[in-house]
Formats: sequence, structure tokens, C-alpha cells
Amino acid sequence: MKPSQQFFTGYFHYYRPVLNRLNTLLAPYQLFHSQWGILKLLWLEGEMTSAEIAARRQIEKPSVTKVIQRLLEMDLVSIRPGIDRREKWIGVTDRGQRVVAAVMSDLELFYEELLEGAAPEDIEAGLRILEIANKNLHK
Repeated sequence: MKPSQQFFTGYFHYYRPVLNRLNTLLAPYQLFHSQWGILKLLWLEGEMTSAEIAARRQIEKPSVTKVIQRLLEMDLVSIRPGIDRREKWIGVTDRGQRVVAAVMSDLELFYEELLEGAAPEDIEAGLRILEIANKNLHK
């Protein structure tokens, strides 16, 4: 098998178990990876519209709406009207900030465990490869 095929075979083989572990780590916070991805994006980037979230996460807007509704119910995000009444800005609440901090701490331990024994330059090389593949995917 060619190295490119080995790379993606390994990636796809590894993806589901990591996602399952991630969901297990998020369970005490009553979150799933899809909700976590949006919450973390808002925490990192600040307020966004649902259309911006959909574009950044590369998912459909109706999926964003469902996730945002659940995060609202959990008091992790809030919505404020924009200047244009059709526009709604979604941001992380104080409670959401606390949950993000706790999750980030838990995930850092998980990620360190997964990458134990990997040299920093190997991790950086892996990141570069993923960035190149993502760029080529979206040409």
C-alpha cells in the first residue's frame, strides 16, 4: 500500500475510537463532540451568527440550529439581536466559560496521553500534513 493510502487508512481507523473516547469524556458535561465543537469555536473566536458557525464547522445550518438550541437550554450560550433584526449573534455565557475551562483541562490530559512518546516535531509534521490535505480538499 502506498504511504498516502496508509496515512488515510490509519486516520479513518483511528478517528472513530477517538471520537468515542471524546464523547465519553464530554458525557459528565452532558455534551457530545458536535456540541463541544461549536461551543469551543465560540469560546475561541467570540460571537458569531449561525451562518458563520455553519461555514466554520463545515456543517449544514439546520444542524447548527439544533445544537445551538440545546446549548441554550443548558445555559452555555446566549443569543443577542444584531443591528439588522434578522441577524442573531451567539456567544458563550459565564456558565459556558466555566464549562469550557473544565473540558479543556480534561481534554488536555487526554490529548497528552494519546500523543505520549511523540516528539513535538512529529506532532508539528502531522499538523502540517492535515493542513495540506484540508487545503487540497477545498481547492
